[in-house]
Amino acid sequence: MVDEPEITIDLAAARRGAERVHGMLLDLRTRFDLGPYEYCRRVRIAPTEIPYSHPQITLNSFVLDDLGLLSMYLHEQMHWYVTWFSHAYGARWRVLFEQLGRRYPDPPAADAGGANDGFSTLLHLIVNWLEIDAVSRYIGRERVVSHVRSLHFYRWIYGTVIEDREWLEALYREQTLLPIRPATGMSADDLRLAGRMDEAT
Repeated sequence: MVDEPEITIDLAAARRGAERVHGMLLDLRTRFDLGPYEYCRRVRIAPTEIPYSHPQITLNSFVLDDLGLLSMYLHEQMHWYVTWFSHAYGARWRVLFEQLGRRYPDPPAADAGGANDGFSTLLHLIVNWLEIDAVSRYIGRERVVSHVRSLHFYRWIYGTVIEDREWLEALYREQTLLPIRPATGMSADDLRLAGRMDEAT
């Protein structure tokens, strides 16, 4: 009879990575007043998962510095803000998508720098614009732009929100997505809307 191999699972490195990100996030919250952008106060750190926003913010440990973590964190928070807006202002939300669809009628697939589908790509033209704007309140915009341009995902989306910044800002202001309504000024009902799992149709 052949001896069975001894197989063990060692999660120490994953735990260290999660603890590092945990400490970095606590430090960022000490150094910067992130409260206006914290629509969700529940954060889960899952070292190898893709970050996502709902039902709680999930971060991974694939970040090298504070800028990378702040960008990831506020990106997911902007999903909560956008979800709130979509339910609170349904008609304006639909106009946003109509206008985005007209300007960008053939958004690229994920392997060409878009998101998972056409809707998600247009959605991220909103979320990623807001992310850059929010992060730039704490770190110089040039550094933020350089960081997002270096990412291997959403390359077309980030390039578009950077190059088309002024047109998008005018659209978002026209539909009152801007100025960003701070989380600190939202009611419990507002935050419940922000916590819904899907944006309004």
